[in-house]
Amino acid sequence: MNRERFINKDVGSLNIDNKDFFYLNEDEEFLLNFKQSFIKSIKGLFIYASLEKNLIMFYGNNKDILGYDDQFLIMNTEEIKEYIRNDYINFLIDGLKNNKEVELKITNKLKKEIWISIKGFTKKDEKDNIIEFEGYIHNINIEKEAKLMLEYITFYDELTGLSNRKHFNKLIKAELNKQSLLESRGALIIVDIDNFKFINDSYGHKCGDFFLEKFSQDLKKIFSFNELLCRFGGDEFIIFVPNILDLKQIKEIINKIMNLLKEPYIINNKKIVTTASIGVATFPDDGEESEVLLKNADSAMYIAKSNGKNQWQMFNSNISKEINRIYSIQKELRTALDNDEMFVVFQPKVNLTDDEVNGFEALIRWENSEMGSVSPGEFIPVAESTRLIIPIGKFVLREVFIKISYLLSKGYDNFKIAVNLSEIQLREGDLLEYIKSLVEEFKVSPKYIEIEITESMIMKSVDRNIKYLLEIKELGVSIALDDFGTGYSSLNYLTKLPIDVLKIDRSFVIDMVENDKSRYIVEKIIQLSHKLGINVVAEGVEEKEQVEYLKSIDCDTVQGYYYSRPENFENVVEMLNKNIDYK
Repeated sequence: MNRERFINKDVGSLNIDNKDFFYLNEDEEFLLNFKQSFIKSIKGLFIYASLEKNLIMFYGNNKDILGYDDQFLIMNTEEIKEYIRNDYINFLIDGLKNNKEVELKITNKLKKEIWISIKGFTKKDEKDNIIEFEGYIHNINIEKEAKLMLEYITFYDELTGLSNRKHFNKLIKAELNKQSLLESRGALIIVDIDNFKFINDSYGHKCGDFFLEKFSQDLKKIFSFNELLCRFGGDEFIIFVPNILDLKQIKEIINKIMNLLKEPYIINNKKIVTTASIGVATFPDDGEESEVLLKNADSAMYIAKSNGKNQWQMFNSNISKEINRIYSIQKELRTALDNDEMFVVFQPKVNLTDDEVNGFEALIRWENSEMGSVSPGEFIPVAESTRLIIPIGKFVLREVFIKISYLLSKGYDNFKIAVNLSEIQLREGDLLEYIKSLVEEFKVSPKYIEIEITESMIMKSVDRNIKYLLEIKELGVSIALDDFGTGYSSLNYLTKLPIDVLKIDRSFVIDMVENDKSRYIVEKIIQLSHKLGINVVAEGVEEKEQVEYLKSIDCDTVQGYYYSRPENFENVVEMLNKNIDYK
């Protein structure tokens, strides 16, 4: 590279052809010193380029920009290309042709990448080709990096690096226009992490953030178009997949996403086990606008979550009806207790040793003025998702204590009333303190209460929930494990859980008479439970043959339609401690 310093009598201009040097008089010396002081004081570079002469001259603060100590440099066009990225060259030429300020990144002599701006005036020939350019180069690295950081914060999620909601909304509209022009289909996929609040509550928000970060990294590996991958908020992610050919392609994508959560995430030496509920809406079938697609995909995801989580759902016309029904339930449920629309029914439990009723299970019912009778299968999941299950649960407990107080006043003593417990009550409610307050208010012993929990509830946080159940049990309350066989079904947990009663799910009871495998499982569960000191209740008993078989294998207690449906307390109270023989 040729770099030479030139001093000309005409200070401020350069005679490149002659390259003559002159002795300076005092005035010229003063001007030269002034010029050098001026150059040192400026932060940028003056630039003059002549494409005809194939030279580019820089004078000023070269060190902060090009990385040279020299205040004055000359290069040719090939040399300058070493500092400018190829993808910026055409961009630079177009900007200079139109006398626009150009911002670009260069790599200087010190191999340092910096952002610069170039502005000035261009001289062009009759064919619009650049002949000369003179202007000014300014180091804008600090300003540019701050701007880029602001843009990143504005358009990308800080935790995961994925597009945020604002950026995605902008991108999806452009992408839908593109898909429409191509007459192509696309799929909008919403992924919602199941029970993410539980991860934060159990392991801390920092652990939850690590999980989201790792999950996002794994999502990026599935999709090549990361701009259309978004963290829409909290534990919810959205992906738009363009150019969808058929349903099979959608299924393959969903399986890849769900497989990410098949194995636990190890974070801070803890195993994070969770699943995802996924909703899918297709373009243009389920909507041609982004807002409609988002609404429909969200509705499909909600149905997937309501149906038990860890599954996916395509949007269809029936979902709109289901969602409207759910919204109606949500709205009416908020005032159900205040309007005295809820009541408790009781289903008897029969001891197979003496065929006597020795207790009841309390079950909530809802009769709404607008919707009529709403099944627990419909409103309980909604109550749990809105946390209304906490006041509803307290209502059931209070009703049970009222009935216990009544039975004790009538001389009954050998009974228990079972109450189903929601995971949210166990996790968020003040259940322990509330039971204590009811014991104090009604002056009755907690020994008449039996709390029913499910396997899936316990498994969400085994250690914490066992600790909490032990505290409840210390009051004198019995603990029953409900729906055994439908959840994780780990016999190992029977030795760890502080349970007094195990309830065999009705699906085994219905199947056991004709299915040898089901019968064998029921027999072994009863035998093992008795060796562990645990009583067994069989649910869903509807036939005489089932009763006789359960009695033959030493099942302790049964409940089901064979003896009685859930009834108002007045209709079943006389059954207590009486021999029931419907043979």
